[in-house]
Amino acid sequence: MKLQEGVSLVAIFFSLAYTQLVKGQHQPRDDCQTKCGNITIEYPFGISSGCYYPGDDSFNLTCDEKEKLFIGINVEVVNFNDSAQLSVLFYRFSECIDEQSNETNGTALEYQLGSSFSFSSKNKFTLVGCNALALLSTFGKQNYSTGCLSLCDSQPEANEIRNGVGFCQTDVFDGYKVQFGSARLANQINNSVVNTSVYQFNPCTYAFLVEDGKFDFSPTEDLRDLRNVTDFPVALDWSIGNQTCEQAGSTSICGGNSTCFDSTTRPGYVCKCKGGYHGNPYHPDGCQDSILEI
Repeated sequence: MKLQEGVSLVAIFFSLAYTQLVKGQHQPRDDCQTKCGNITIEYPFGISSGCYYPGDDSFNLTCDEKEKLFIGINVEVVNFNDSAQLSVLFYRFSECIDEQSNETNGTALEYQLGSSFSFSSKNKFTLVGCNALALLSTFGKQNYSTGCLSLCDSQPEANEIRNGVGFCQTDVFDGYKVQFGSARLANQINNSVVNTSVYQFNPCTYAFLVEDGKFDFSPTEDLRDLRNVTDFPVALDWSIGNQTCEQAGSTSICGGNSTCFDSTTRPGYVCKCKGGYHGNPYHPDGCQDSILEI
Protein backbone atom coordinates (compact mmCIF):
# COMPACT_ATOMS: atom_id res chain seq x y z
CA MET A 1 0.00 0.00 0.00
CA LYS A 2 2.85 2.35 0.88
CA LEU A 3 4.55 1.49 -2.40
CA GLN A 4 1.42 2.44 -4.34
CA GLU A 5 1.18 5.71 -2.45
CA GLY A 6 4.82 6.44 -3.27
CA VAL A 7 4.24 5.86 -6.98
CA SER A 8 1.25 8.20 -6.91
CA LEU A 9 3.26 10.92 -5.20
CA VAL A 10 6.07 10.61 -7.73
CA ALA A 11 3.60 10.83 -10.60
CA ILE A 12 1.97 13.93 -9.13
CA PHE A 13 5.36 15.54 -8.50
CA PHE A 14 6.46 14.86 -12.07
CA SER A 15 3.24 16.31 -13.44
CA LEU A 16 3.61 19.49 -11.39
CA ALA A 17 7.25 19.86 -12.33
CA TYR A 18 6.44 19.46 -16.02
CA THR A 19 3.65 22.00 -15.77
CA GLN A 20 5.96 24.53 -14.15
CA LEU A 21 8.57 23.94 -16.84
CA VAL A 22 6.07 24.57 -19.62
CA LYS A 23 4.69 27.62 -17.86
CA GLY A 24 8.17 29.08 -17.73
CA GLN A 25 8.22 29.32 -21.53
CA HIS A 26 6.32 32.29 -22.97
CA GLN A 27 3.83 32.47 -20.11
CA PRO A 28 1.30 35.28 -20.81
CA ARG A 29 0.19 37.51 -17.96
CA ASP A 30 -2.92 36.53 -16.00
CA ASP A 31 -4.54 39.96 -16.43
CA CYS A 32 -4.47 40.07 -20.24
CA GLN A 33 -7.50 41.49 -22.06
CA THR A 34 -9.29 38.59 -23.74
CA LYS A 35 -12.15 40.37 -25.53
CA CYS A 36 -12.41 43.22 -28.02
CA GLY A 37 -16.04 43.78 -28.89
CA ASN A 38 -17.41 40.31 -29.63
CA ILE A 39 -14.03 38.84 -30.66
CA THR A 40 -12.19 36.54 -28.23
CA ILE A 41 -8.41 37.00 -28.15
CA GLU A 42 -6.20 34.02 -27.33
CA TYR A 43 -2.44 33.60 -27.00
CA PRO A 44 -0.16 33.85 -29.02
CA PHE A 45 -2.18 36.97 -29.89
CA GLY A 46 -2.50 39.71 -27.33
CA ILE A 47 -3.18 43.40 -26.88
CA SER A 48 -0.42 44.55 -24.53
CA SER A 49 3.16 43.70 -23.63
CA GLY A 50 3.42 40.36 -21.89
CA CYS A 51 0.17 39.15 -23.42
CA TYR A 52 1.29 38.21 -26.94
CA TYR A 53 4.08 35.94 -28.15
CA PRO A 54 7.25 37.94 -27.39
CA GLY A 55 9.13 36.49 -30.34
CA ASP A 56 7.11 38.43 -32.93
CA ASP A 57 5.33 41.80 -32.78
CA SER A 58 3.04 40.59 -35.57
CA PHE A 59 0.90 39.04 -32.82
CA ASN A 60 0.50 42.38 -31.05
CA LEU A 61 -3.10 43.56 -31.57
CA THR A 62 -4.84 46.87 -30.99
CA CYS A 63 -8.38 47.30 -29.66
CA ASP A 64 -9.59 50.83 -30.38
CA GLU A 65 -12.19 52.94 -28.60
CA LYS A 66 -14.91 51.54 -30.89
CA GLU A 67 -13.94 48.02 -29.81
CA LYS A 68 -12.59 47.12 -33.23
CA LEU A 69 -9.56 44.82 -33.36
CA PHE A 70 -6.55 45.51 -35.59
CA ILE A 71 -3.25 43.91 -36.58
CA GLY A 72 -0.39 45.86 -38.12
CA ILE A 73 -1.33 49.18 -39.66
CA ASN A 74 -5.12 49.47 -39.56
CA VAL A 75 -5.95 45.95 -40.75
CA GLU A 76 -9.19 45.03 -38.99
CA VAL A 77 -9.60 41.51 -37.60
CA VAL A 78 -13.12 40.08 -37.84
CA ASN A 79 -12.64 36.45 -36.84
CA PHE A 80 -10.21 33.79 -35.58
CA ASN A 81 -10.62 30.09 -36.24
CA ASP A 82 -9.00 26.95 -34.86
CA SER A 83 -6.78 26.14 -37.84
CA ALA A 84 -4.09 28.85 -37.63
CA GLN A 85 -6.13 31.22 -39.76
CA LEU A 86 -7.88 34.54 -39.22
CA SER A 87 -10.17 36.76 -41.25
CA VAL A 88 -9.40 40.43 -41.81
CA LEU A 89 -10.93 43.22 -43.87
CA PHE A 90 -9.04 44.59 -46.87
CA TYR A 91 -9.97 47.58 -48.98
CA ARG A 92 -10.97 47.02 -52.60
CA PHE A 93 -9.32 48.69 -55.59
CA SER A 94 -11.49 50.83 -57.84
CA GLU A 95 -10.89 52.68 -61.08
CA CYS A 96 -13.54 54.95 -62.54
CA ILE A 97 -13.63 56.63 -65.95
CA ASP A 98 -14.66 60.23 -66.47
CA GLU A 99 -16.89 60.09 -69.53
CA GLN A 100 -16.03 63.65 -70.56
CA SER A 101 -12.24 63.64 -70.15
CA ASN A 102 -11.69 59.92 -70.82
CA GLU A 103 -9.38 59.83 -67.81
CA THR A 104 -9.27 57.33 -64.95
CA ASN A 105 -8.88 58.03 -61.26
CA GLY A 106 -7.68 54.66 -59.98
CA THR A 107 -4.50 53.95 -58.04
CA ALA A 108 -2.84 50.61 -57.36
CA LEU A 109 -3.05 49.14 -53.87
CA GLU A 110 -0.23 47.48 -51.98
CA TYR A 111 -0.83 45.12 -49.07
CA GLN A 112 2.00 44.18 -46.72
CA LEU A 113 1.67 41.64 -43.94
CA GLY A 114 3.70 40.89 -40.84
CA SER A 115 6.33 38.17 -41.05
CA SER A 116 4.03 35.59 -39.45
CA PHE A 117 1.14 36.03 -41.92
CA SER A 118 0.46 35.22 -45.55
CA PHE A 119 -2.59 35.28 -47.82
CA SER A 120 -4.46 32.00 -47.77
CA SER A 121 -5.18 30.05 -50.94
CA LYS A 122 -8.81 30.02 -49.73
CA ASN A 123 -9.14 33.54 -51.13
CA LYS A 124 -10.31 34.43 -54.61
CA PHE A 125 -8.93 37.25 -56.73
CA THR A 126 -12.06 38.99 -57.99
CA LEU A 127 -12.74 41.51 -60.74
CA VAL A 128 -16.07 43.29 -61.26
CA GLY A 129 -16.53 45.28 -64.45
CA CYS A 130 -17.06 45.06 -68.19
CA ASN A 131 -14.19 45.05 -70.69
CA ALA A 132 -11.70 45.07 -67.84
CA LEU A 133 -8.43 43.40 -66.94
CA ALA A 134 -7.15 43.10 -63.36
CA LEU A 135 -3.67 42.01 -62.35
CA LEU A 136 -2.43 40.52 -59.09
CA SER A 137 1.24 40.04 -58.28
CA THR A 138 3.39 39.18 -55.29
CA PHE A 139 6.68 40.79 -54.44
CA GLY A 140 9.39 39.87 -51.99
CA LYS A 141 10.92 36.41 -51.63
CA GLN A 142 8.71 34.90 -54.35
CA ASN A 143 7.24 36.69 -57.34
CA TYR A 144 4.13 35.46 -59.14
CA SER A 145 1.45 37.14 -61.20
CA THR A 146 -2.06 36.25 -62.25
CA GLY A 147 -4.88 38.09 -63.95
CA CYS A 148 -8.61 38.21 -64.43
CA LEU A 149 -10.43 39.25 -67.62
CA SER A 150 -14.08 40.26 -67.98
CA LEU A 151 -15.80 41.11 -71.27
CA CYS A 152 -19.32 42.40 -71.90
CA ASP A 153 -20.93 45.07 -74.11
CA SER A 154 -24.26 45.05 -72.29
CA GLN A 155 -25.38 44.38 -68.76
CA PRO A 156 -25.65 40.62 -68.15
CA GLU A 157 -29.02 39.28 -67.08
CA ALA A 158 -29.50 38.55 -63.38
CA ASN A 159 -29.91 34.83 -64.11
CA GLU A 160 -27.01 34.70 -66.56
CA ILE A 161 -23.97 34.69 -64.28
CA ARG A 162 -20.83 33.34 -65.95
CA ASN A 163 -17.22 33.76 -64.92
CA GLY A 164 -15.65 36.22 -67.35
CA VAL A 165 -18.87 38.10 -68.15
CA GLY A 166 -19.23 41.16 -65.93
CA PHE A 167 -17.01 39.63 -63.30
CA CYS A 168 -14.11 37.21 -62.98
CA GLN A 169 -12.75 35.10 -60.14
CA THR A 170 -9.54 33.10 -60.04
CA ASP A 171 -7.49 31.23 -57.46
CA VAL A 172 -4.62 32.96 -55.73
CA PHE A 173 -1.24 31.70 -54.65
CA ASP A 174 0.20 31.66 -51.15
CA GLY A 175 2.49 34.65 -50.78
CA TYR A 176 3.96 36.93 -48.17
CA LYS A 177 3.02 40.22 -49.79
CA VAL A 178 0.54 40.98 -52.51
CA GLN A 179 -0.15 44.03 -54.59
CA PHE A 180 -2.67 44.42 -57.39
CA GLY A 181 -3.89 47.02 -59.79
CA SER A 182 -6.62 47.16 -62.37
CA ALA A 183 -7.12 48.75 -65.77
CA ARG A 184 -9.88 48.63 -68.35
CA LEU A 185 -9.02 46.49 -71.32
CA ALA A 186 -10.72 49.00 -73.63
CA ASN A 187 -8.40 51.75 -72.45
CA GLN A 188 -5.35 49.62 -73.07
CA ILE A 189 -6.43 48.94 -76.63
CA ASN A 190 -7.48 52.45 -77.56
CA ASN A 191 -7.06 55.33 -75.13
CA SER A 192 -9.30 57.60 -77.19
CA VAL A 193 -12.35 55.36 -76.98
CA VAL A 194 -14.71 54.99 -74.03
CA ASN A 195 -17.50 52.51 -74.44
CA THR A 196 -20.34 54.83 -73.42
CA SER A 197 -22.95 52.08 -73.58
CA VAL A 198 -21.00 50.18 -70.90
CA TYR A 199 -20.30 53.34 -68.94
CA GLN A 200 -24.01 53.91 -68.37
CA PHE A 201 -24.35 50.82 -66.17
CA ASN A 202 -20.70 50.21 -65.24
CA PRO A 203 -18.76 53.44 -64.63
CA CYS A 204 -16.10 51.78 -62.46
CA THR A 205 -13.94 48.68 -62.36
CA TYR A 206 -13.34 46.93 -59.03
CA ALA A 207 -10.71 44.40 -58.01
CA PHE A 208 -10.23 42.77 -54.62
CA LEU A 209 -9.29 39.69 -52.66
CA VAL A 210 -12.13 37.92 -50.84
CA GLU A 211 -12.60 34.64 -49.01
CA ASP A 212 -14.10 31.95 -51.19
CA GLY A 213 -17.88 31.97 -50.82
CA LYS A 214 -18.05 35.45 -49.26
CA PHE A 215 -18.98 37.30 -52.47
CA ASP A 216 -21.88 36.50 -54.80
CA PHE A 217 -21.89 38.57 -57.97
CA SER A 218 -25.09 40.36 -58.96
CA PRO A 219 -24.99 42.09 -62.39
CA THR A 220 -27.78 44.49 -61.53
CA GLU A 221 -26.34 45.52 -58.16
CA ASP A 222 -22.55 45.24 -58.44
CA LEU A 223 -21.71 46.68 -61.86
CA ARG A 224 -23.09 50.07 -60.86
CA ASP A 225 -21.40 50.66 -57.49
CA LEU A 226 -20.53 47.28 -55.94
CA ARG A 227 -23.41 47.84 -53.50
CA ASN A 228 -21.23 50.53 -51.89
CA VAL A 229 -19.09 47.84 -50.25
CA THR A 230 -15.50 49.01 -49.76
CA ASP A 231 -14.00 46.21 -47.60
CA PHE A 232 -14.05 42.44 -48.04
CA PRO A 233 -13.11 39.56 -45.71
CA VAL A 234 -9.73 38.03 -46.54
CA ALA A 235 -8.29 34.84 -45.00
CA LEU A 236 -4.74 34.96 -43.64
CA ASP A 237 -2.64 31.97 -42.65
CA TRP A 238 -0.33 32.37 -39.68
CA SER A 239 2.36 30.35 -37.97
CA ILE A 240 5.00 30.62 -35.27
CA GLY A 241 8.44 31.70 -36.48
CA ASN A 242 10.11 30.29 -39.57
CA GLN A 243 11.54 27.08 -38.15
CA THR A 244 10.23 23.54 -38.43
CA CYS A 245 9.20 21.66 -35.29
CA GLU A 246 12.46 19.73 -35.40
CA GLN A 247 14.47 22.93 -35.63
CA ALA A 248 12.49 24.63 -32.86
CA GLY A 249 12.88 21.65 -30.55
CA SER A 250 12.45 22.56 -26.88
CA THR A 251 11.99 26.25 -27.76
CA SER A 252 8.59 25.50 -29.34
CA ILE A 253 5.79 27.43 -27.61
CA CYS A 254 3.40 24.48 -27.85
CA GLY A 255 1.90 23.97 -24.39
CA GLY A 256 1.28 20.86 -22.35
CA ASN A 257 -0.81 18.08 -23.91
CA SER A 258 -0.23 19.57 -27.38
CA THR A 259 1.79 18.56 -30.42
CA CYS A 260 3.90 20.63 -32.80
CA PHE A 261 3.22 20.39 -36.54
CA ASP A 262 5.08 21.98 -39.42
CA SER A 263 2.83 24.52 -41.13
CA THR A 264 1.53 23.24 -44.47
CA THR A 265 0.81 26.72 -45.87
CA ARG A 266 3.88 28.80 -44.95
CA PRO A 267 7.20 28.64 -43.05
CA GLY A 268 7.06 27.97 -39.32
CA TYR A 269 5.00 25.64 -37.17
CA VAL A 270 1.57 25.39 -35.54
CA CYS A 271 0.35 23.63 -32.40
CA LYS A 272 -2.61 21.33 -31.85
CA CYS A 273 -4.07 19.71 -28.74
CA LYS A 274 -3.53 15.97 -28.48
CA GLY A 275 -6.43 13.59 -28.94
CA GLY A 276 -8.84 13.76 -26.02
CA TYR A 277 -7.83 17.32 -25.15
CA HIS A 278 -9.25 20.66 -26.21
CA GLY A 279 -8.40 24.32 -25.71
CA ASN A 280 -5.59 26.66 -26.71
CA PRO A 281 -2.48 24.61 -27.61
CA TYR A 282 -0.25 27.71 -27.53
CA HIS A 283 -0.98 28.46 -23.88
CA PRO A 284 1.22 26.49 -21.44
CA ASP A 285 -1.79 24.77 -19.85
CA GLY A 286 -4.40 25.51 -22.51
CA CYS A 287 -5.14 21.93 -23.60
CA GLN A 288 -7.53 20.41 -21.07
CA ASP A 289 -8.86 16.87 -20.70
CA SER A 290 -12.10 16.49 -22.66
CA ILE A 291 -13.43 13.79 -20.30
CA LEU A 292 -15.89 15.18 -17.78
CA GLU A 293 -15.80 13.59 -14.35
CA ILE A 294 -19.15 13.12 -12.60
